[in-house]
Amino acid sequence: MSFGKFTEGLSERFQRLSTTVSGKAQEFSQGIPTTHRYMQEKLGHVTDISEMPQEYIDLTTKVDAIKLIYNHFLQVTQVYDNESYDYPKYINESINEFSKTVGSKIQELTRAASAHEAQSILSAPGPAKDPKTLNYALSRVSLVSSECMQHLSTHDDALLASYLMKYSDTQSRVAQARLHQDSLIQTHFNARLREDIDGNLRRAHKVRRDVENKRLTYDASRTHLEKAKPEKEAQLRVQMETAEEEFAQATENAIVVMQEVIAGTNFMPLLRELAAAQWSYHENAAQRMQAFLSNFPGDGEDEKPPMATHPHIASQHDVPAPAPHTKTSGVSEGFPAISMSDEPEDNATEEHPLL
Repeated sequence: MSFGKFTEGLSERFQRLSTTVSGKAQEFSQGIPTTHRYMQEKLGHVTDISEMPQEYIDLTTKVDAIKLIYNHFLQVTQVYDNESYDYPKYINESINEFSKTVGSKIQELTRAASAHEAQSILSAPGPAKDPKTLNYALSRVSLVSSECMQHLSTHDDALLASYLMKYSDTQSRVAQARLHQDSLIQTHFNARLREDIDGNLRRAHKVRRDVENKRLTYDASRTHLEKAKPEKEAQLRVQMETAEEEFAQATENAIVVMQEVIAGTNFMPLLRELAAAQWSYHENAAQRMQAFLSNFPGDGEDEKPPMATHPHIASQHDVPAPAPHTKTSGVSEGFPAISMSDEPEDNATEEHPLL
């Protein structure tokens, strides 16, 4: 490269840098009056603040209420994104699980006949693990307890082992239902809340911020015009009128956008989806527990489970029946109810692998 081309390239890059810096400096200098005005208003040094139209105020109040509801609900329901939210914290199985996995790999490696087979064993995934949920924990501890009781020889011990096994199976199926509920809430409630927060509500926030900036510019230009010297009054008046027009246009645009945002955010269907997923899960869990208790040894045919007689626990007959149009097998569209059948449905595996 010749020295002439080098200097030309350097000069061109310097010119581009100068243009960029000049533009940024101009933006910064334009922002100084609005920033100064903002600080004066916050400190109470100025009281001549342009009033916003009542329609604009009402819309901002409603948008703020929607955002508050969405954010507060999401702060709570995001717990459903964490599989182990109800898992007992004092159970620490990571070391035991790791040691079992390593031990299993070592045993398999001792039977490997070639280096290729050994490599396949090392790269193969470990055994599938049960999700860390309270019901799965109850299922596992019941299963282990049942296996312990099976080593004893008395009739009572064998009966207890049998019912521990049944309880383990019941809790396992309840755990599957809970995971299905969580999946529905994640996709039909949490995801849609985040979509509205990141989309519509952020859009409303953006236009409101633009209105605030335009309002500060307009109020600052009015103040400058009031204090202007006669020779600068004409120039500052033009600036003030331009700022006033931009402020009015930004306000009108914000009103339209906020109306669209409010029309596009309806929390009622989302709340119904949340309740539907919870209802389907709790109904399924209650039916499975009732089925387990119905044949419990020592209970008469008409005898209720022990806790059902507690004065603070309503019996099944005290719960009002669903409305005639309500489907007991599927509360809401998009929320298929969890089947009580132990036989897998034809399409259940494809659509809902958790079942």
